[in-house]
Amino acid sequence: MSNSLLRIGVAGCGQAARIHVERLLTDPDVRIVGVADAVRETAEALAAAIADRQGEAPEVFDEFRGLLDQRPDAVGIFTPHLLHYRQAMDALQAGAHVFIEKPLSTNSQEAADIVSLARGRRLHVAVGHQYRLRPSLIEARARLAADAVGPLRLVTAAMAEPWLARQREQGGESSWRFDPKMSGGGLLADVGDHLIDALLWTTGRRALEVFAVQGRVDPGLDVVTAATIRLEGDVPATLALSGVSRGSLFELNFFGERGRIHATDSILEIDPGGGSPVQRVETPGPATSIDAVVLAALRGQGPPCCSAEDALETVRLSEAVARSAVTGRVAPLV
Repeated sequence: MSNSLLRIGVAGCGQAARIHVERLLTDPDVRIVGVADAVRETAEALAAAIADRQGEAPEVFDEFRGLLDQRPDAVGIFTPHLLHYRQAMDALQAGAHVFIEKPLSTNSQEAADIVSLARGRRLHVAVGHQYRLRPSLIEARARLAADAVGPLRLVTAAMAEPWLARQREQGGESSWRFDPKMSGGGLLADVGDHLIDALLWTTGRRALEVFAVQGRVDPGLDVVTAATIRLEGDVPATLALSGVSRGSLFELNFFGERGRIHATDSILEIDPGGGSPVQRVETPGPATSIDAVVLAALRGQGPPCCSAEDALETVRLSEAVARSAVTGRVAPLV
């Protein structure tokens, strides 16, 4: 696709959509041609805000297929998780590229279907794993690839935040996250998806099997997950997610034979071992937004931040973690 005007439709008009639309409209060659939401008032509110920015109001729909009648070049999908699969498939069938908030889908078979259809139609599917744009994680990935700490022997990944309290306080448009019929999971499938993707992306290794336990609350959503994962090369990794913390945490530790790399979403530290001081690596803020990267990919100017093929591995691991927690057994990734 050339640098001509990009016509974009937006599905789901809540908070995530408002953030992405704000970024998309910083590009003068983007036009939002339609918005869709099951709650029409929500769609109308977003349409009014878009009109103020681009000087023309997009069409408003309360049904997704009406949005596709606008024949957009691409569709941004910012709806509850369980709607991702059907909307992505319909958009691809209509010939539109897709930018979809994480997770790609709630199970690996649906995610594989999206990958297959996009490949067959030669269309882009970009997934919202924007942590890949964090300079600290980019640098950690580069140093691991360069064997900076020697052969990798262990990885620990942890995320903690007051997810349960925050979601209960917000209510409203976030209430679907507490309904298993809409969310497809709790913390693991929501913000935990970022940590799982970061673990796989920084190490460059696929997960082979996992054993996990979870703590749940009514009506059945997970709020705490602990898992042991075997990565390619027989590297063990631990994953810990807590949604009942009073504060926030996001970190990965990579233990090699010659040292350790400690990475958060904003900090990178190298511990060379042997009594040498820990080195703090200065990293700037993200140079660009995921929306700008996706637009560049649509114009043939580079890859998307996270392709559907990459996101499929994250879905596979998330699904295996949930399966192991339910069965109490080691779950191989198939």
